[in-house]
Amino acid sequence: MLDGFYPSTTISMVALGLLGYFGLKRFMDGCRINVLSAGAKTSGIVRQTEAEGVVTLFDILHKDCVSLTDPQLAYMVPTPYLATGLLQTIYATLRVRRRDQTSDIEYVRELLVMKDGGTISLDWYDCAGAESNDDNSGPIALIMSGVGGSSQEHHIRALTKSLACSTAAFRVAVFNH
Repeated sequence: MLDGFYPSTTISMVALGLLGYFGLKRFMDGCRINVLSAGAKTSGIVRQTEAEGVVTLFDILHKDCVSLTDPQLAYMVPTPYLATGLLQTIYATLRVRRRDQTSDIEYVRELLVMKDGGTISLDWYDCAGAESNDDNSGPIALIMSGVGGSSQEHHIRALTKSLACSTAAFRVAVFNH
């Protein structure tokens, strides 16, 4: 027997390595995304110039976002510590309370009563440092937060502030339902 050579330890290490490899491969295969496309004919026109002709969203995605259009390259690797819906919910709930320089904003709420009796709210934000839009003539960006979301989500507040304080000085309305 060789000094320092333990067959059982070596076999265990090789087995762990193989398990790790196949586990990672299976994990990555599980992260594959099915690429769906209606094709170039149904894609919306993004721009039309004399030099380029008609450019559709389909063309831009195939040129600049190959990982979204090629089934071999399309996959999403979830954050390991947020692998389940429960962990994602807990993380998002804790993150809502986070306030920092990029997301610390105050909204002006407008309540709208619908014909059926339902109520929705629009939370408006104008950046204090941006050019004033007192005449309400500036461009409006409408943000819809998604299922279960609201204007208080961190990413919504950060996007709102970014749009409102940009050079375009958007008047931002966040749609809450």
